[in-house]
Amino acid sequence: MISRRRVSTVYVKELVDILRDRRTLAAMVVVPLVLYPLLMVGSVQALSAASPDVSRKPIVIGVDMQDVHWLEKLVIDDRLSRRGGALKPGRTSPSHEVGADSDAEHDTQADDEPEIFHRIVPQDEMAQAVRDRTIHVGVVRKEHDPVADRWVIDIFSDPEEVRSRSAAEWVRGLLGRLADRTVEWRVRQVGLPIEALNPIVIEEHRVSTPGSILSHILPLILVLMTITGAIYPAIDLTAGERERGTLETLMVCPVPVIDIIVGKFLVVATVAIVGAALNLASVSATVYFGGFEQALGSGEPTGGFPFGVLPIILVLLIPFAILFSAILIAVCSYARTFKEAQNYITPVILATLVPGGIAALPTSELQGVLTVMPVANMVLLTRELLLGSPVALGTVTWVLGSTTLYAAAAVAVAAHVFGAESVVFADSGSLKASFTRRTIKPAALPSAAMTILVVAILLPVWFFVQVNIPSGDPGSFIRTLRLSALAMPLCFIVVPLVVVVYWKIDVAVTFRLAVPSGRHVLAGVLLGLALWVPAAELSVLQSRLVGIPQTLRQADEALVAALQTTPWWQVVFCLGVVPGLCEEVCFRGFLLSGLGGAVRKWTAIIATACVFAVFHLHFFKLPMTAGLGIVLGYLCWQSRSIWPGVIAHVAHNSVSIVITAIPAVAARLGIDMTEPTAHLPAQIVVPGILLVVIGLALAGRQRDG
Repeated sequence: MISRRRVSTVYVKELVDILRDRRTLAAMVVVPLVLYPLLMVGSVQALSAASPDVSRKPIVIGVDMQDVHWLEKLVIDDRLSRRGGALKPGRTSPSHEVGADSDAEHDTQADDEPEIFHRIVPQDEMAQAVRDRTIHVGVVRKEHDPVADRWVIDIFSDPEEVRSRSAAEWVRGLLGRLADRTVEWRVRQVGLPIEALNPIVIEEHRVSTPGSILSHILPLILVLMTITGAIYPAIDLTAGERERGTLETLMVCPVPVIDIIVGKFLVVATVAIVGAALNLASVSATVYFGGFEQALGSGEPTGGFPFGVLPIILVLLIPFAILFSAILIAVCSYARTFKEAQNYITPVILATLVPGGIAALPTSELQGVLTVMPVANMVLLTRELLLGSPVALGTVTWVLGSTTLYAAAAVAVAAHVFGAESVVFADSGSLKASFTRRTIKPAALPSAAMTILVVAILLPVWFFVQVNIPSGDPGSFIRTLRLSALAMPLCFIVVPLVVVVYWKIDVAVTFRLAVPSGRHVLAGVLLGLALWVPAAELSVLQSRLVGIPQTLRQADEALVAALQTTPWWQVVFCLGVVPGLCEEVCFRGFLLSGLGGAVRKWTAIIATACVFAVFHLHFFKLPMTAGLGIVLGYLCWQSRSIWPGVIAHVAHNSVSIVITAIPAVAARLGIDMTEPTAHLPAQIVVPGILLVVIGLALAGRQRDG
């Protein structure tokens, strides 16, 4: 058992030592509170000061010999027009030599306009001249249409070079204004107002907010800074102590290793969460009060700053901070020196940047596999909250649930690694030895760390598989069933079996393959035949209390239609037999065995049931699925075998499918399938509840041995 007093003592001692270190304070306090404002405000001011200078610097335009006079007069004419000069038809069309009045030959350059120079360049050398930076932009009058009196003009520029890009924008504006003057003169010649060419007037109102601007820069920075804040404490409390020679002494103290591990882990997590809070506050305040919003925005009025979502984001970051605190402790535990630990952490940071960069793309959305992808889901959820977008409760639950599962796996692995003698006292090669099969000792059961880690890895894989299995019209339903029935054994049986065999763990004991007693088999049969009754009543109660989401109602209607057009035996096999066997092997066999060796009975059963419910990917049905998982876990624990659970699971799925797929069966039982919120008839509810009670009573006596 974990002692709160010992954990508290270790936690306070380690936290005080960490906070005394100037490097920790610098990373946690100085960087977010001092460096961010200086860098961001300084960058904004430098950008604001440099931007006008580029547009005012002299422009060198490359032009062919025959177009020199045209260009000179075009520039003078444009400047006169912009200063209120008269519009004359003789100099509105580029098909004429655009003349200028004799009083306009003097310098017409305004103070805010660039000085224009020209360089004679042959047309076939214009592109090379831009590449060589001898000119900023090239202009070529290429083709004239005498019927429409229209010119085709080529502009050569280098968009990667700031001066060239600015010069090209100036030339496009010059030619655009000439085109507007020409069109205006031609319209007036036929007696129409110029407004006739613009029948639709668009008034654009940009409603960007400080939150929308923050959403572009803050999520990924916040995630990375949360990880960065945990790096130094994780190294110091593991590799640092080993390098100082105090880790071995600490591990042989008359204190349970788990208390030391929990205390150290809580210190790292605390520093990470505090660092995340300081980073969140500093970046948000700097963007809002430091002029960054005006630099990125359009200058139009914006909405209020999203202060209300900042505490929510911080709460959401807690499981994320726990996840990476545990990962860093596990990785650094293998290092012998501070420098070696830093080398081990580099791949972790790089691995974080990949999903974080994917989520930072403007086209990425919080849906599909990105909902459960580590790092990416947190970046996207933070972005949606800052934008003020409505985020479904189910989506938030998937993000938090998956991150919490990953965090639990990381904590279990960190505890296992930190407490392993082969890691603590190894001089070299401990990381490689942990995965070398000849150095692995046989065991009867897998560790909790191993089972949680494998299941955590399977979650995004299974989510990806389910999202990408094609579905839709009833004609493709049977193909979808077959693909799902093929993928399920690969994920839920083959993967755990490979892990167990490689790590020399007893397969029969781990997967609880023992022959059950007769009473537990009977309990499985009764529960399998009757569990759908309380499940249906719970679903009705939930529907009446909170309603049924429209998307779920439509999906259920499509499923019922597909089931009724598919041979029932194929549906029973693919949705009843295969899931019943595969899920029991993975969850009640592999996962429950690992957790059962580390925690108490009901903790292991409930935790397994919750993970089992998450894998079904239906937020609305989580309570029913978790309840079924608790009953199946209890049955497996009491019988010491997965087979009663397999029987109950297969029977429960099959009965539900038959009632749904065969309308005659539902009609004979008096069930109204057209109304999902209607209670079952009393003649079904009473016997069903009675059979469940009898089944649980039969399972209540635990099998010996």
